[in-house]
Amino acid sequence: MRKNLSAEPSIVIIIDYFGAWPVWFPLFLESCRYNPTINWIIHTDCNFDHFKIENVSFKFMTKDDYVKNVNKKLNLDFTFSNNYKLCDLKPMYGKLYENEIKNYDFYGYGDVDVIYGNIRNFYTKDILKHFVVSTHVWCISGHLALFKNTKWIRNSFKRFKGWKTIIENPECVRFDEDLFINVFKYPRINSKLFYFYDLIFPFTKKYRRKLYFSEQFTTPLTPGAWLLDSHEHPQTWYWKDGEVTNDKDINKKFIYLHFMNFVSGRWMDPKYRVSPTWKELKEIIFVKPDQMIENGLLINRSGFHILPTL
Repeated sequence: MRKNLSAEPSIVIIIDYFGAWPVWFPLFLESCRYNPTINWIIHTDCNFDHFKIENVSFKFMTKDDYVKNVNKKLNLDFTFSNNYKLCDLKPMYGKLYENEIKNYDFYGYGDVDVIYGNIRNFYTKDILKHFVVSTHVWCISGHLALFKNTKWIRNSFKRFKGWKTIIENPECVRFDEDLFINVFKYPRINSKLFYFYDLIFPFTKKYRRKLYFSEQFTTPLTPGAWLLDSHEHPQTWYWKDGEVTNDKDINKKFIYLHFMNFVSGRWMDPKYRVSPTWKELKEIIFVKPDQMIENGLLINRSGFHILPTL
């Protein structure tokens, strides 16, 4: 049941996760709790009995049942061997979970390797007048993207030629970030022909309207430039009372920290690989959820710590 505690457009974020919870998952959930006007639905085969977060709903689903549901809803022959492949399915969430999201104004998808700040401070009523909202400027971000809950948006993935082949491919091809954005762009033609394309295919114009692609600088240690075109990324981050900041961008708040590169460094800029990633450390959690709430979090290359008192 939707818990809309404000007059703002209602939002639900869907996450599909199988296997075993990451060790930081309880901290992730606390950052969800601090966004009480947003709901999360998590489909999983992991145990969730001990998690009591009012705005996070868990729905138990075995891998077999998940695969059956996808194949039935999308008429596919889909299977997966690891969670990474599930990224390819994110653009289909509006179709897969139509009944679960029917009471919401916006639905979205996300990841669990994040610590949220105050999402509503960034995605205001004015921003949510758009149809598609992304935290990256170059793609529809896989770690958080929001979509207006309309039938044509829920079915927009079908406009991508070959989408069935992509989903049935056992390997992840990053459909969510690398390819899905093409649904909302002109085809690869000379820009001088855009006017004529709109005349010939007027029904496609709505896919290129009301798009909000704004770089939120959520993912440090990538090869890209940081704020103000700086090439030095912040490596120490803080969460306190529902706000995310760092030690470099003074007085700047962020919608969330996506700590992907702290975990493995797979997409990390080589110049930052002088220190171990979390996968190389024996322990990375040095704080409990109640300590996070009382004192705050410090997140860096060595893990999650209690935020020191000044």
